Amino acid sequence: MSSGEMGSLQRLYPEVDFAGGPAASVERLARNQGLAFDGLANCVGGVKLTTARGFATILLGAERRIFLVGIYESGIEWATGSTTNLDGALAAVAAWREGANIGRFTSDHPFMIPGELANAHERGNVAEAQWENLLGSGYPSSCLPLLAKLHNYEALRGLFPEISYGEIRFKVHPAQHGRGVIFVQEKGAEYRLREVGAESKEYRVGSLGEVVNRIRLYMGLG
Repeated sequence: MSSGEMGSLQRLYPEVDFAGGPAASVERLARNQGLAFDGLANCVGGVKLTTARGFATILLGAERRIFLVGIYESGIEWATGSTTNLDGALAAVAAWREGANIGRFTSDHPFMIPGELANAHERGNVAEAQWENLLGSGYPSSCLPLLAKLHNYEALRGLFPEISYGEIRFKVHPAQHGRGVIFVQEKGAEYRLREVGAESKEYRVGSLGEVVNRIRLYMGLG
């Protein structure tokens, strides 16, 4: 960060000491509120707190005074919001860290908006909600007709689907990355599958039934 950039931030956020990064200063301000933010770390644009529940970031606007709060849990966006008040941002993150449920949390911190899957995550039906969101969204993707066909197979409905660059990606849970993920793409009269794992491989099959069988086998669905 240049001296000019630091000077601009210091004018916008006089309560924060940016020398060496804002984490130490923000943690001290949290302690003054009686909030424990042990382990707060610097990140690009602000600070990040990682807990057993997930992680939260507080990013600082570069052109105007604004604190952008993002909370992420089990691979989903749990809640996001913005405020000009640092104390409010810290209180929101602290409430989440202490175990607040999404309903009480957004009631107590009205500047925070629940993520699209936050309520479903708390109910334990995040995969079902993700299928519904994708199929009902009008998402501009050539994958939607294939996703609708695959949804007819009950065995697949417990998997978490995502659409990425013209492919459908299936996971066991939203936070899963890397190994154990399978991609499916319709290619004319065939279907291309790509397994990501210790021995990643790609192949094509000729029927939807075979696609389903391959997904079930790879994902351990029996």
